[in-house]
Amino acid sequence: MEIRTLMESDAAAWWKIRREALQAEPQQTSVEAAAERFRQTTEDNFTLGAFEEDKLVGVATFMRETGLKERHKGRIYGVYVSALKRRKGVGRALLAALLEKAKRDSTLEQILLAVAAGQDAARQLYRSVGFVTYGTEPNSLKVGARYIDEDHMILRLY
Repeated sequence: MEIRTLMESDAAAWWKIRREALQAEPQQTSVEAAAERFRQTTEDNFTLGAFEEDKLVGVATFMRETGLKERHKGRIYGVYVSALKRRKGVGRALLAALLEKAKRDSTLEQILLAVAAGQDAARQLYRSVGFVTYGTEPNSLKVGARYIDEDHMILRLY
């Protein structure tokens, strides 16, 4: 498996796996918008992709806060592994690569993420690398008429 930062040329593959991740929810990001975002990749804002035989099978995004008073924080978003590749170490490898890349900046003090209720495997993975839950947001997401709570997790780097 190869894990690397996604580039503009990966936008179509990202869009395909993102659609899979969102399933029945409307797609809000076009291939062109994804390509633009990947074109503007920096050390502070990047999306990693896990590839097997040149097929994108997992993604994870890191974004550093930009405000002066929040610059010490970064956030993980959009972690997803294709259903057929779960429980095979893809998520762990993506997370390890993302954390390694993010930690290169010694001014980064903490990394935050949110995980939906019921995503026990993801929660267990995050805990295994040191994330702890600091709160739960009730009704954080609304899918149709159904609400989903999210646990907010933090990894302190100091």
